[in-house]
Amino acid sequence: MKASTRGFLYAFIATLCGSLVYLFSKAALEEVSLPQFGFYWFLTAIVFNSLMAAHPRGGFSLRSFVKADYRTLLYLGLIEIVATTTFYQAIAVSPNPSVPSFLRNLEYLFVTILGIWLLSERFGRYARPGAVLTIAGAFILSSVSTSVHAFLTGASGLMLVSTSFYAARTIIAKKHIREIRPVTLALNRALFLFVFAAFFVVITGDSLLIPVKAFVLIACGSFVGPFLTSIFQYSALRFIDASKAAIVQSTTGLFVLMGAFVVFGNLPQPVQIFGGMVTIAGVLLLMVRRQAE
Repeated sequence: MKASTRGFLYAFIATLCGSLVYLFSKAALEEVSLPQFGFYWFLTAIVFNSLMAAHPRGGFSLRSFVKADYRTLLYLGLIEIVATTTFYQAIAVSPNPSVPSFLRNLEYLFVTILGIWLLSERFGRYARPGAVLTIAGAFILSSVSTSVHAFLTGASGLMLVSTSFYAARTIIAKKHIREIRPVTLALNRALFLFVFAAFFVVITGDSLLIPVKAFVLIACGSFVGPFLTSIFQYSALRFIDASKAAIVQSTTGLFVLMGAFVVFGNLPQPVQIFGGMVTIAGVLLLMVRRQAE
């Protein structure tokens, strides 16, 4: 299999798995608090990723690490705390998980900007109109907010914070993906987020006893999310540009939209669906390169 084909395949698998994350996490967050959710979500993620790391062909190794690599893992872990906490809070407060999934496309706008600035990636003549469309779609999605406070504390404001930090994560990971293997990055992410969630469980005084249904949802979601999605996302970056992976992953909202209708029996408002389609169109334009290139 060609390297580019493998990269796109990994990105597509990550997209499918990532779509399931929205559904499992939304269902689980209706049963437990965010700290309880994070504690078990990333505890099970540590178990899954550790099993992968322990496998002889899992790719986990720290033997060739230098001080800069450990510093990179620290930066990525801290970025993940902000990005992931606001991400799941957005899912928790949103009536339908497809709304934050469409807003997640803002990440690819930020990836484009940072890719040009830091990685010298080249983009075509349609990058600017693509950026405008992506922002316009996000604005349409957030147009149901009735006040600035509602925007900042609702899915739109939370996803704005989340996607900007996720974009920084993607660019840093892409820059160091040759030195730090995907399973190491995924395990590092799970460890940082588990410690952060455990800290907040202590602060809030939440019980670690949760319903069996919630634990099953968390375990299933953690398997496809912090484990499979993370592994395949990082693996895709080994073979294709961050911008190309973004094209595939921008369709996540469509899969979540269908899944949310099947599982929860509801759909976003028509204006929000339209806004989501606009963001996807914007991302596609962002990634279109000149024919001559």
